Amino acid sequence: MTKLALFSTASFIYWGSRKNQSEEIFQMLNKQTQNSIVKFFLNGRIIGQGAVLKNGFVVTSSEVFENQQPQISAQINGQLYNYEVLKVEEGIAILKIQQQKSQFNLSKYEIGQNAYVLGTDEQGLKEFHQCPITDSNFTLDIKLVGEESLNQTFPFILMNGCNSSPGSPVLNKNGELLGIISGKFRNKTQVVPSSFFQGLENSKSVNKPYLGLTLKTSDQGGAFIIKINSDSPAEKAGLKLGEIIRSIDGVTIQHGKDVTKLLGVTENADSHVMVVLRNGKERTVYVNLK
Repeated sequence: MTKLALFSTASFIYWGSRKNQSEEIFQMLNKQTQNSIVKFFLNGRIIGQGAVLKNGFVVTSSEVFENQQPQISAQINGQLYNYEVLKVEEGIAILKIQQQKSQFNLSKYEIGQNAYVLGTDEQGLKEFHQCPITDSNFTLDIKLVGEESLNQTFPFILMNGCNSSPGSPVLNKNGELLGIISGKFRNKTQVVPSSFFQGLENSKSVNKPYLGLTLKTSDQGGAFIIKINSDSPAEKAGLKLGEIIRSIDGVTIQHGKDVTKLLGVTENADSHVMVVLRNGKERTVYVNLK
């Protein structure tokens, strides 16, 4: 009985400490991000959020501005802001605001890392929620049945148990931006990583990985190349029709869509080492996405 009581007491202290630690993080994030999160309202109801970046650029989900309704208002810390919609494309809308007070610093995500999202309801903002990052994946433009196109796609972080409005910033415990919520994917929350916002202030666009291949899953395992776009990074690297991509940067490829999980999101985002198979023989190919 004494051992059980000691165990119960220790468990209570442990979980109590964890809860206090989380609450401290939530309070810090609320204070630190109040001038960096944009809230979008339509007819008095919050419809999305956005993240303020350098030079007044704002990134949010394309869902918020898919109809580009002029009645949408933007608020930062309760103050109305004028904005200009620069571009709406797959998964992302890019805006520009004036008189920014603060901005997010960008940070890379890691699988298994805890992320923090500001939950919302129809009345406005609620407290931050903690969500584990579980996987990464891509939306795919399926041109033909069974074919997975890699042309102009976004990678998506996937998270479990985090519900918030489109465009909500996803943060680490230091208040740095890991990405923004784009929508739902197979009952999980999908997030465009912040690495694709780098350089945004110069080009008014986001960096998408472009390889220039159309792939399908090989019966032997790996990604079978069925089309190569002219003057693409894939063509310049010397990839050939009929070759099977077996690995990228040392990571084994099982399916065609596995290729997209690795493009642009590894430590060296622009350069990749591929091992490909042709006629039973393997060779190494170096691909530069720039």
